[in-house]
Amino acid sequence: MTTTTRKHRARRKAAEAPSPAAPAVKDYFRIDGEFAGVGAPIAERDISRWILTDGRKMEREADFFDQLCWRLVGQGVPLWRATLHVGTLHPEIRGFGCRWWRERNVVEKFHVAHGAETSKDYLTSPIRDTVESGRMFRRRLETGPIDFPLLAKLRGQGATDYFAAPLNISVQRRHPVVTWATDRPGGFTDADLERLEAIRPALAAVVEARSIRKIAKNLIEIYLGRDIGQRIFYGQILRGAGEKMRAVIMASDLRGFTRLSDRLSGETVIRLLDAYFEYVAAPVHAAGGEILKFVGDGVLAIFPTNGGREDDAAIKGLAVAREIITRLETHNSTCGDGTARIRAGIGLHLGDVIYGNVGAPDRLDFTAIGPAVNLACRLESLTKRFDRPVLASRAFADVCARPLVSLGFQPIRGLSEPEELFGLPEHHAEA
Repeated sequence: MTTTTRKHRARRKAAEAPSPAAPAVKDYFRIDGEFAGVGAPIAERDISRWILTDGRKMEREADFFDQLCWRLVGQGVPLWRATLHVGTLHPEIRGFGCRWWRERNVVEKFHVAHGAETSKDYLTSPIRDTVESGRMFRRRLETGPIDFPLLAKLRGQGATDYFAAPLNISVQRRHPVVTWATDRPGGFTDADLERLEAIRPALAAVVEARSIRKIAKNLIEIYLGRDIGQRIFYGQILRGAGEKMRAVIMASDLRGFTRLSDRLSGETVIRLLDAYFEYVAAPVHAAGGEILKFVGDGVLAIFPTNGGREDDAAIKGLAVAREIITRLETHNSTCGDGTARIRAGIGLHLGDVIYGNVGAPDRLDFTAIGPAVNLACRLESLTKRFDRPVLASRAFADVCARPLVSLGFQPIRGLSEPEELFGLPEHHAEA
């Protein structure tokens, strides 16, 4: 083989080799679901009236938007694609909306994550100015240069005209936006645009009402928990109103938090707490439990027995406790020098609680109270003395179909009689 041939093959091999992967671009736009549409024009003389009456009562945004678009088609508006973008208040989501396609007869429900406002897709979006300034935007797509990547893509798919209009200003001084696109040669006529503009006040009013309701429901559930949030949102708000409930109670507390707070910066402590709370909350929610509250560095959660399934609630509670310990161990095993390690104690008990509103007339808390809650918290506090990550009561161990190790009867502060304690068989003592 000649030197020239070897060089040629080397160059060809290098050209065929995969190039280094480009840095991943975060996808802020996520499709949450795809729903089949009506699939045919709907005759409607007064679409604004429909929006404010029957349309307003429709529960799913996708159904509402689909029927709205088909009603416009029924009036002769040659819609091909339409979108509705609405901002919201949510720690993970910046906005949500729907995207309608005539040819595919589907409505896609989507959400947009925080950080999208700095992404290339948003900065080069044709609706950016409409969102931020409330100005209408129209661009004919059949001829001439296109200065927005999205519009170039739509033109390649057959779109001939694109129109974006703002709705009532809402979250963080941003406008919800509705966009309309057609594939009819010549684009939208003046009569088409008049029909689209005629429904905008009614659409803005209903979208605003839906948005406020969604924000209120989301924030209540995020700050108070899904079950409690729904109870409050649907009217369980009177002080003293509550119900007796049998549940597994789980109390968890971060070990050495005071020492960590003195040693670490405030920002580091917050990050540490967030990580710890996420390690606890994720398995609780996955198992169908409810976090009642975060108290300082502690977590109080319950797993209702749901009509007598005490064994099922106990198995869930124990599985969650094990998962939390595993997550903490994984965290600690990956900690580098100078990174704080996290240890926690968990108490598990089965008992009756009062689940409802307590507090002052103008400052209520929806929580669980009762001796069972107190005992779970006492067990958690004893994990440090027994050097075990998890301690459970006799009542919990009696119904839990998983092996637990008896630690004998121990005095419990606040109880007149000693309580038999149980621990995990794989943890003779916490390392």
